[in-house]
Amino acid sequence: MVSGFLSFFRRNPWFFYAFAVVMLIPALLWHLGFLAINFPTDEPTRAIVALEMIVSGNYITPTINGDFYYNKPPLYNWIIIAYYRLAGNYSEFTLRLPVVVGLLLFGLTIFWFVRRHLGNKQGFIVAILFITSGRILFWDSFLGLIDITFSWLVYLSFMLIYHFREKKQYLALFLVSYLLTGITFLMKGLPSLVFQGITLLAVFSYNREFRKLFSWRHFAGIGLFLMIIGAYYYAYFQVHPFDLKIFKTLFSESEKRTIINYGWVRFTTHLFTFPLEMFYHFFPWSVLWIYFFRRDFRSTLREHPFLRFNFIVFIFNIIIYWTSPESYPRYIFMLFPPLFTILVFHFFRDLAKNGKYSRVVEYFLMGVMVLGIIAAIPMPLLKQTNFVDHAWLKAGVMFFTMLLLTWLYYKLKEQRMIIFAAAMLMIRIGFDWFIIPPRYNDFQVHKEGALKAAAVTGDAKLSIFKDSETEHATSFYITLGKMQLLKFQYDDFNTSDFYYLDPRLLPEDAYITVHDFQLYRHDQPIRIVKLKQETVEKLNGKGSL
Repeated sequence: MVSGFLSFFRRNPWFFYAFAVVMLIPALLWHLGFLAINFPTDEPTRAIVALEMIVSGNYITPTINGDFYYNKPPLYNWIIIAYYRLAGNYSEFTLRLPVVVGLLLFGLTIFWFVRRHLGNKQGFIVAILFITSGRILFWDSFLGLIDITFSWLVYLSFMLIYHFREKKQYLALFLVSYLLTGITFLMKGLPSLVFQGITLLAVFSYNREFRKLFSWRHFAGIGLFLMIIGAYYYAYFQVHPFDLKIFKTLFSESEKRTIINYGWVRFTTHLFTFPLEMFYHFFPWSVLWIYFFRRDFRSTLREHPFLRFNFIVFIFNIIIYWTSPESYPRYIFMLFPPLFTILVFHFFRDLAKNGKYSRVVEYFLMGVMVLGIIAAIPMPLLKQTNFVDHAWLKAGVMFFTMLLLTWLYYKLKEQRMIIFAAAMLMIRIGFDWFIIPPRYNDFQVHKEGALKAAAVTGDAKLSIFKDSETEHATSFYITLGKMQLLKFQYDDFNTSDFYYLDPRLLPEDAYITVHDFQLYRHDQPIRIVKLKQETVEKLNGKGSL
């Protein structure tokens, strides 16, 4: 019976690939909208900018609390708005759904291009390997951030540069890559130009085609890029003539992450810690980095143009982030598929020879699977996780599924990589079941406090009193509750409106408290108040309180 069971999988290697694809859906969507917006990340920024566009009806000018938000162009906010419109709600699930869709499209793009040069199997492995990397699977895939979608389009540009250069279609190369650069610029600003510039310079210089960068075809691509971003800025300046701060902020956003802002000590420390941080964030697949130490690593690159291109893209683009002290893994997601393409190729070539490196990788990954089995055992017993619905059933499903996959991993040597990827998706489902629910109260109390602040003020105007401390998530939920912009107010106070007040700014006898709640950051208390008549008179008369 057992031999027949194994024989089925040997005869049908497609099974685990199909299983992994099916597992992606529950792994990525289960509990996607369960948690409130993640207060300390950039997720609330994406949410509030998109919502304020809808409330104000101004889709050209990004704002937060009614003030201009210059840090990012608006395209990703338009994408979020489109999902809001299609879903008919402003839920956390809807905010995060574009990330999951972008990640799946990213995986399809990796598969499509890698398979053309290394075959279907390696193409699929590189794609699923990227999706199941620790940082993506257990963090960025369930946060409503720009970076996965942005990285997908940058990676697509990389691959199309190779594709059209291989066919000697240089006009198409420049037009398509600059089209994508224009789109990504309208998402994130200057980083898209940096990736485009470095990649073109490195690839054409290495291939001794530097002169083509001065051809009319290249200038046609640049012209297309300028037309795309020019169309947006033309519309912007129609609303805000001569507002050049929008450009100043774009440059400062890039500059603040460099040595200029952090100094030599932080810069030097970052040079040494950056590789270790990346190893951690892309665990467990970062074990493949051992292939950097193979003697034939460089000779393989010389023999395979596609691998060589991927290495050039990775190594020249990673330098700017390796030397930038404020760099986060999500900034460089687009660089890891090129890296893993090279490493997966080495793995399968070494595996065919039963090499020692492939054995190290396989034993290491099996160890991770065993840890996955062990992790399921205490979940129904721990105080932090035993409250989960059907905890014993879920722990049993996770335990026996991981046990079965580990046994199959051991028995089916030729399918180990895809079996391990399926196991990572099972671990993510276990993460959805047992790790996400205990985090529910981390932000929920702050969400509820903000929504109640909106509810108690009804249809009346609510403004932020002077420089009261706020945070983007709090502003989002209050704006969502009222569908009115929550703006700062510095003068012309009255007794009929409500005010969002940091109590450090006024004595307690200056107002009547209607509702109070805590900010996430430092648990700073905030009060929804009405000002007393004498307070209004003193504030408007600029007297002292």
